[in-house]
Amino acid sequence: MDRVAASMRSGHLPIHMTLGPLTNDQLSLFIGEVSMCGIDAVWYKTYDFHPVLGFQKRVEMFLQVISAILERGLAKLQSADQILTAPVEEQVSQFREAWPSADDWDEDFFWVSKSGIGWTPSGLVWIAADGSEFWT
Repeated sequence: MDRVAASMRSGHLPIHMTLGPLTNDQLSLFIGEVSMCGIDAVWYKTYDFHPVLGFQKRVEMFLQVISAILERGLAKLQSADQILTAPVEEQVSQFREAWPSADDWDEDFFWVSKSGIGWTPSGLVWIAADGSEFWT
């Protein structure tokens, strides 16, 4: 019997199959898998954590992960080659407000909506253990 099916029958979902907000352990696992990657990798990794999650819940998962990355000091956001300094909540809110509707979302190209408009307000700059920055 495969582990996912067994877990689902027992009422326990494996760590990568979450239905609500991610736990701290799930966030740590998720972040470890996207460390030093571009912000689009964060979006695409949500499919590994819950393959059939609806669009809006997937957006919320993405925002939760970005928020955790910023709050943990693992990365910063940048726009036009400038590190953003606004509070984390404000930076995450900019993503929420800019996000295209499900109808205008282009699943194949994270950075641009179906209407051809670049929508992402910023990208990630990871902070390495030695304090150096890795711009994505």
